[in-house]
Amino acid sequence: MNSVEKTIQILNCLSDTDGKLGVTEISSKLSIPKSTVHRILKSLMKYSLVSKDLETSKYRLGIQLLRYAHSFYSSFDLREYSKDILKRISENTGLTTFLSIWQDDNGICIDSVSSSHKLGSRNLFVEVGKIMPYHCAAASKILLAYQSPEEISRVVNSTELKRYTSKTITEPETLIIHFKKIQTQGYAICDEELEEGIRAISAPIKNVNGKIEASITVVGLLGKVPVRSNSFLIQLVVAAGNEISKLIG
Repeated sequence: MNSVEKTIQILNCLSDTDGKLGVTEISSKLSIPKSTVHRILKSLMKYSLVSKDLETSKYRLGIQLLRYAHSFYSSFDLREYSKDILKRISENTGLTTFLSIWQDDNGICIDSVSSSHKLGSRNLFVEVGKIMPYHCAAASKILLAYQSPEEISRVVNSTELKRYTSKTITEPETLIIHFKKIQTQGYAICDEELEEGIRAISAPIKNVNGKIEASITVVGLLGKVPVRSNSFLIQLVVAAGNEISKLIG
């Protein structure tokens, strides 16, 4: 059993009790050496994943897990707030419309609505749970563009930028400049950067503090998604992002 598995077992053990557990109790329940239990608990305390009662020296789950839970449930609240707007845009444009959140250095789709209208010979669909590469998918580009410069630099320089098409940006410096432009203009475009013949437009969804919570995206065949700076579709997506931002604010 590796250290990650042991850590998960310890967290599960603490979650199965209404009270608090000491190192010896946890060690006995899980058959993990006390020295290992103590070391893992010390690391978990550093990130507020567990807390220690100074009087009894026993441990319980920490406040950070509540923050994780809040973030998790917020994504479902977001889906409820956005449902009618996604349907409206999809039916009015004939395009697939979807929501994404930032998770593990990529965007991930949490809800998707496909139009009942056929998009030429193809009817695009974005699956819930689909991961969107941050360097070439509009839904992820907008999410990363609104992070701090330090976070953008960390993400961009942490992995190799895979080339999906001839238009994919694979140079970190160029990508960072690209993100600055996205934040300035308030929307992101994927112009055949992830898949040839496919274009997408994304806009941010922000909370009451102005921090980005998610993105809303429309995607379709090139001829169905104009990208002129004053195009009706860009204005529509940005307005939808603002509308949802007000609802969750």
